[in-house]
Amino acid sequence: MKPKVLITGGLGFIFSHVTEYFVQQGWDVVVVDKESTGSHPEIIDGSFKFYHLDVSDEEVIELVKKEAPDYVIHAAAISDVDDSTKKPHRALEKNIAGNVNLFEAVRLLPNLKKFIYVSTDEVYGECEVQKKEGDILHPKNPYSASKAAGSLIHMAYENTYPELRGKIAETRFCNVFGPRQDKRKIISLIKHAIDTNEAIPVHNEGKGYREYVYVKNIPPAIQLILEKGEGVYNLTLNNGFTVTELIGRVEKVTGKNVPTTPSHRPGMDMKYQMNGERIRNELGWKPLYEFDDALAEYFKD
Repeated sequence: MKPKVLITGGLGFIFSHVTEYFVQQGWDVVVVDKESTGSHPEIIDGSFKFYHLDVSDEEVIELVKKEAPDYVIHAAAISDVDDSTKKPHRALEKNIAGNVNLFEAVRLLPNLKKFIYVSTDEVYGECEVQKKEGDILHPKNPYSASKAAGSLIHMAYENTYPELRGKIAETRFCNVFGPRQDKRKIISLIKHAIDTNEAIPVHNEGKGYREYVYVKNIPPAIQLILEKGEGVYNLTLNNGFTVTELIGRVEKVTGKNVPTTPSHRPGMDMKYQMNGERIRNELGWKPLYEFDDALAEYFKD
C-alpha cells in the first residue's frame, strides 16, 4: 500500500512544493489548509485530497483521526512576523491552538509512524553564535513565541505520552526562498525590485544577517526526516549574509542593479544563525542546490 501523509499548510509557499513532491513520489497525500494570504490553491488538481479548514479549529482532530495517515506534517501557521506584532492575540491564539490540536490528533493515531512539527530558526532569538538543537529557546516576537510554544508542546507530549516516543521530529528552517514566495520576503522582494525598478526598503542599514536555503532542498529533507528522523533538526546550509551582502550577491549573479531605500524595522532581530550538522551527520542529508546555484536558477526567470 502507498504511504499516506497528511500535511497542514500544504498550499503555502514552502509546503506546496512538499505536497507536489510527495504526489510525484507516489504517496497518498492529504492537505489541510485554510487558503490564507500567500497560499497557492492553483496546485489543487485532483492529485491529492484537500480540506479547507483552519487547524486552530478542533474539528481538525476528528479529520486527522478519520484520515488515519501514516505520517503527519504540521506546517500551518500565521507566519508573518510584522503581522504578529500588530495582531499578537491572533498569531498566538491561532498558532498555539493549531499546535495543540495537531499534537492531540497524532496522539490518537494508533498506527502513526512519524509526526513532524515545523518550527523556525527564530525560536532561538538573537544569535551571536551558531545555535544547536539543544540550545535554549529565546523567542523575541509573538510569531516566534508561538512557534517556541510548539517546541515546548513537543517535549511535553513526548514525555507524557509513551505512545509518541520516537515518533516526533521537529524542523527549524533558516530563511527559505524560491518560486511562489510572497514578495514581502527579502529575496523575492529583490527579484520584484529588479523586475519593476521599484526601490525596496532596506531595514536597519542593511545589517540584518540571515541564512538562506532554496525551497527545492526542503522536500527531500522532509522525506528523510519522516523515514529516519527523531528529535529536532536545524536545516541550513550556513550560507549567511547581511542584507547589504545579499543584494551585492544578487547584483553579481544577475548583472542588474537593485534599487533600495533606507528603512527602520522596530524590534528586529539582527542575526540568526544555526548549526546544521546534525541532519547531515546523522541522516546523511545533502542539499540538491548550493546557494549560488539556487540563486542563479531563481533569478533566471
